[in-house]
Amino acid sequence: MQRCKNGMKLDDLRTLIAIAQHGSFRAAANALDIPPTTLSRRLQRLEETLGSQLVIRDSRNVALTPLGQNYFERCQPLLDELEATTTELIDTSNNNPRGALRISAPVGLLTYQLMPLFNQFLVQYPEITLSLNHLSNQHHDYSPEQYDVVFRVGHQPDSSFAAAKIGESQRTLVASSHYLAQYGTPLHPDELNSHARLATVPEFEWALTHTADSVSQETIWINSPVRMAIADLNSVKQAAIKGLGIACLPNYVVADALQQGLLSTMMNDWYSPPRPIYMLYQRLGYVPSYIRCFTDFMRDALTGK
Repeated sequence: MQRCKNGMKLDDLRTLIAIAQHGSFRAAANALDIPPTTLSRRLQRLEETLGSQLVIRDSRNVALTPLGQNYFERCQPLLDELEATTTELIDTSNNNPRGALRISAPVGLLTYQLMPLFNQFLVQYPEITLSLNHLSNQHHDYSPEQYDVVFRVGHQPDSSFAAAKIGESQRTLVASSHYLAQYGTPLHPDELNSHARLATVPEFEWALTHTADSVSQETIWINSPVRMAIADLNSVKQAAIKGLGIACLPNYVVADALQQGLLSTMMNDWYSPPRPIYMLYQRLGYVPSYIRCFTDFMRDALTGK
């Protein structure tokens, strides 16, 4: 039998909650599957432990005293949480992880790479739910109190999260054949300064590198004014397809448009240095099994390890 530090037994607390929920001793005893005499004994023991009357009883009615009502309202959610946690741990030991994951991810990475894997994960683990309540390309402060797992592109500052590299984002210069026919195809990064640039927020500057040999290389930064800046990779891609300018986008975003001939590449001997893709997750203290299950699944799917 579970006993709190002050001597109170959790079964006695469950008795009070059952009486409050069902409105009678008999119904509460039935719900707990115990004899009415056991229920009365547990309630009396709880009142003796607290030194206060919690229930007013007569031959017809059962009602909580003001103190009993207050104690019930404050203790019920705590007991519910305790029992839910206990159930989760039992399920974990039975290889049936369950829980609610809070995830933050960039919109483009989610759309083109993560979402298909999220769908596979949910099919494989039906007792786990995903909540993607923050979709952003911006770097910002985040903590384990806000999110369980965070996906980000680019080098990450030190934080309370562990950072697992799960891939790289390689960017490519693209434009529509209509735009290139009208304004010409740039052959050198310096020529981009006279072209309409379509940028993703916050990537307003482009770094293009040319490797002459195994030792020397040249990097040129393009920071001319942009014609359009959008915080959504797909919208930038659609603007490029419409012939509004030249974009520098991740390969996984433009692969389909290149294959269909909607976009063309240029200056293929110049490249944008790849940016790491990280999965950030809690590393200190107890990590629930459903979080470990998710991070293991994503790491295996994206790195093959």
